[in-house]
Amino acid sequence: MASTVVKSILSSIKEKGFGGFLRHLKDEGYLRCLPDGNLLQTKIHNIGATLVGVDKFGNKYYQKLGDTQFGRHRWVEYAEKSRYNASQVPPEWHGWLHFITDHTGDELLLLKPKRYGVEHKENLSGEGEQYIYHSKGHALNPGQRKWTRYQPWESKAEQ
Repeated sequence: MASTVVKSILSSIKEKGFGGFLRHLKDEGYLRCLPDGNLLQTKIHNIGATLVGVDKFGNKYYQKLGDTQFGRHRWVEYAEKSRYNASQVPPEWHGWLHFITDHTGDELLLLKPKRYGVEHKENLSGEGEQYIYHSKGHALNPGQRKWTRYQPWESKAEQ
């Protein structure tokens, strides 16, 4: 696997020159891989894979039939690289990704009746500080400093 990556890099430098190679890295999103290891793994995994389709959100779906672990040969590269979430995959592509069907999302859209269904939207329930629950002791809870775990003992003086 590593030798394939190195050979691919060297042939690309030879073909495009070093400056062209760096521009290609930037255009394809490889420079964004430095802080994000998941994206780097996906980019390396894409070598030798075929692009099966792109959904309406811009997510790219790949398949690699040879030289991969069983059950790991279909994957998605999310359009928004910095904020990705499994709910960004529409239902028609979810079935293809999880081997429920061999029809791609594009094929299923052609088979789907036009009168049914609501347009898919990603789940935004966990977005924004106002929607995230923080327990009483959490540093981001607005009432965190007012909360005490105990009540101090107060003596009752006899009257």
